[in-house]
Formats: sequence, structure tokens, C-alpha cells
Amino acid sequence: MSLQLRLAKLSHAQLLELAADACKSSPELKNKADALIAQVAPLPAWCVDILMSPDLLPQLFSSLGLSEHAAAGVCTTWSRAYSRQLRRCCYIDPTRVRWLADVPFYPNGLCMLPGGVLAITSCDLDFTEIDETDANYDVNSAANFAMKFVAARSDTDPQALAACRASSLAARRFEWPMGMARTNDGLLACNHDYPSTALYKFALNGSMDELAAVPALAEYGGGFRRCAVHQQTQRAFALGEDKQGAEKHPLFILDSHLQVIATVEATVATRPVLDNDDEGPSRDVAVHGDQVIVLTGDCHPEGPGLRLLDLDGRFLRTIAAGKFRNPHAVTAVDGRAFVVDDCEEKDEENEDGEEEDDEDGEARWRVNQRAVLHVIEIHSGNILQTAPLELSGRSISSIIVDGDEIYIADFNANKVIALRFAGSEA
Repeated sequence: MSLQLRLAKLSHAQLLELAADACKSSPELKNKADALIAQVAPLPAWCVDILMSPDLLPQLFSSLGLSEHAAAGVCTTWSRAYSRQLRRCCYIDPTRVRWLADVPFYPNGLCMLPGGVLAITSCDLDFTEIDETDANYDVNSAANFAMKFVAARSDTDPQALAACRASSLAARRFEWPMGMARTNDGLLACNHDYPSTALYKFALNGSMDELAAVPALAEYGGGFRRCAVHQQTQRAFALGEDKQGAEKHPLFILDSHLQVIATVEATVATRPVLDNDDEGPSRDVAVHGDQVIVLTGDCHPEGPGLRLLDLDGRFLRTIAAGKFRNPHAVTAVDGRAFVVDDCEEKDEENEDGEEEDDEDGEARWRVNQRAVLHVIEIHSGNILQTAPLELSGRSISSIIVDGDEIYIADFNANKVIALRFAGSEA
């Protein structure tokens, strides 16, 4: 008996279930079924107009996420709409990773300058001067704490890059330069490690001379670590550090003349902090709209999360509380916050991990630390995406967003990577 006659003996419900299962397993068969359905029962013209409307499609696709990527395969119009939706949501394409060239040793702070020039604060070691057999050896004698300039993209202005590299700022030596931020007329650079100066401001053009400096404060002689600027008011927000080894990271608010207005968020760590800047209660700071975002770690009394403040430093609310493991850096743009965090992975050679003692003699499990990048909607606090990074955890020093790319510095790996947003704006 032929297959057609055997199928004829099945009920309508059985045939319907069988056809649906077959279409799921065969895209070719599904397309054929869609074409037949369109011939037998075509959609009314008004329905087609709605589903293809350039005004209504953005609303239709506003609820779609990465898991609904099949919508892009319906037609060219839907594919473009889905691509625009991905860009609006600031989803990251983790498969498109670019490694920047000419990155100095131990990259720390990042800041994008005019012409696509990326400024990088670093500790560029001169290995020819290192002699670890010398009892009086001091790594700082071989350290070149400076600011370097590299091409961020293939279309970086070569003249702008050459001017930055020939400036007096490129030849300047620091005590320990860290985070940076741009103002309307200059470049702010934090200085760390018990300096005489906590914050510098340099011109953006010419020889990039020093315009102003903020001296280290008596109670917080550790200087400043990270900073951000509110562009409309030109207020600066800088994370300081006390002299006791990063157990307190207050947030300083400075006016456009770099005068301290207030000190807030002076929270003491809930546990002893080792000699690691990333282990303090406050890890990084960013500005989004009229809100200041303070990234906190696991030794903060409220735990890891994003604390939102107003421009005067008043606490508003916390988002993504308890959602991070060991966060390192944050930036924000277009209603989204981007947080680099640790993702714990067991050692491949020892599935259960390997026990070792820390500096306090307490047993800990040694595991591999990999970095992940969280995309968080600031309004709701929801994590929209968690993307794996080809970087090790615990050494991420900075993250910035410029245009369609996200730049992340890995201090220990001597790398700066660029990730691209998924989708398009067109």
C-alpha cells in the first residue's frame, strides 16, 4: 500500500500533528507549507500592511531578544527590523573581537580622544633594567608609569595620533596613572599610590600641557583611582582611596574648576582588603544622564551591585543587587550599563578545584577566573545579556564605549580588546 493511501487512513488531527512535526524538522518543508498556506488562505492586505509597516515594526520587535533570532529569517524587512532592535538594546556580538596593536604593558585607564586616538595609562616596564637577583631591587626603578596613545580603529586620524605621541604628555612620567575621563576642554587623569597629586587635567590639543591639578587629600592620601564627568555641568566624580590599603573608597564630587564639593559613599570594607585595588568596596564609577553609577564589590556592606546617585551624591536606588560575583569595571550609554565581572570555572586538571591557603592561612579553592560582560537595563535593573570574554578575570582595569565598539583593558594580560554591538542603526 502506498504512503498516500496509508496516510489517508489517519484522522485529520493525526495528520495535522504529523505535518507540524515534519515542518519543525525540515526548514525546506516548512517553507513549502508556508507557501501553500499563503495560496489557500492569504493574509488580508491590512494585516500585511501592519506586519510590514516601518512605523509599527519597531513596536512589534521591541519585545524580542536574542533568543527570538528566527524572526530575522522571515523576510528582508523583518531581518532589518530585528537588526535595528539588537542595536537599540545594545546587545553585544561576542564573536567579533578585535585586539588592538601597540598596547603598552599593564594597560590601566582608557579614554577616547578626538580622531579615534585611544589614550591608555600604563605601567610600561623596561625589562632590561630588571634585576631580581639584586637584594635592593625595586620594580619601580624599572617601571615607566606613563600615558600611551594608540590607534583605536583602522580609520584613526594618523595626524591626530602623531600629534598625541609627540606631545609633552606622552613624555610625562607619573607616580601611578589610572582612570581617565574627558571634559569639554581637557583630559582628566587620576593619580594613585600615595601621590602628591590626586588628579590632573591636561589640554586636549597642542602639546597637551597640564591645565590644573588636585592635591592629594590628607585623609585619602591614596589618591584617585577612577573618574567620570557629567558633560552638561562638567562636574567630575572620582573614587578616592584611604591610606590603609583600599579599605575605604569614597566618591568625591568636584566642580568644573576641580574644587571638591562633597565626599559621599565613604563606606568601609566589611573584610580586610589585600593589596589589590579591585578588592575595595567601590570598584568603579560612571555617569549616565543625570545619574551617577557606583559599582560596588562583595566587600561593600550592601554587597555587589550598581548604586545610583543624583549629581549631588544623594542615594537614589540600587540595581542588579547581588547579581555580580566579583565586578571590576562599569560604563554606561543609551540606557544600558556594562559591567565586567568574574565567571568561576573549575581547573580542567582538577575538576573539584585545588585547595590552597591564602595570606590569612584560610583554605580557599583555587579556580580559573574568566571574565564576562553583563548588559544591564538601567531603568529596570534587568540583566539583558551576559557575554563571555576572551580575558582572564581579576585583572580587568577599564571599560569604555565609543560608537559601535566597547573597549576593555586587561591589566595582567597586556591587552586591550574591542567588541562590536550586534545589529545596526540604519
